[in-house]
Amino acid sequence: MRQHGSASTFSKGLQVLACFEASQRSFTMAEISKMTGFDRATTRRLCLSLVETGFLTKGEQGLSLTPKILAIAGGYLAANDIGLSVQPLLDQVSQDLCAEVSLAVRDGDRAIYVAKSRNGVARVTLGFTVGSALPLLHTAVGRMSLGGCAPDIIDGIFERLAPVQYTEKTETDPEKVRADIAQCARQGFCFLQEEFEVGAAAAAVPVGMLNGSAAVVGTTTSLNRFAEPEDLEQTLDILRQAAMSLRRLSIFS
Repeated sequence: MRQHGSASTFSKGLQVLACFEASQRSFTMAEISKMTGFDRATTRRLCLSLVETGFLTKGEQGLSLTPKILAIAGGYLAANDIGLSVQPLLDQVSQDLCAEVSLAVRDGDRAIYVAKSRNGVARVTLGFTVGSALPLLHTAVGRMSLGGCAPDIIDGIFERLAPVQYTEKTETDPEKVRADIAQCARQGFCFLQEEFEVGAAAAAVPVGMLNGSAAVVGTTTSLNRFAEPEDLEQTLDILRQAAMSLRRLSIFS
């Protein structure tokens, strides 16, 4: 029973940390209690434990993450050779495209950037960084990562998630979104225009599996970039070449 209780406390502590995935810098204990569904006494104990272990710090505005959390992320990036092998490749592809290029993986009900080009050639940026979480249903990297999933996984995604109206052009019909995911899987790429951000278009192609998660490489740029029919194919050609180069790395399967 004691071991089960410790595991439960650990799981709850992770749920508290997950609250900070939002862009908000700090949260009060009352806000964390509301987001997690824990009672205030449980929330207080968990938060104080995380402060004591150095993962949270308490300030005038509430609780916020400390840099210690980055050590865990750094271990993931180092173990997967992101800095030495993936990053230089994405930087080169970004130069070729004159646009941001990112490597993303599906993590449960979201897509997460695990690497991102770092040069200044991009004409459009949405401000996302490594570690940023994006919606699965309305981004190119999200839909493309779902393209290789088994039907039961996709069924579960749609049971838990409902399409969200981000822009006037966001597709909110679940059946149409599912049909587009299937189309992405058949054609080997995903291309979306203004579904997540007004004035932006995004393309993504599959790479393979990274630690059991579907990985994709994609770019987000201005709608004007795709003014001519051949513009999309040129972008996809560069992304496909990038995906081929990434697959040669031992971290992908």
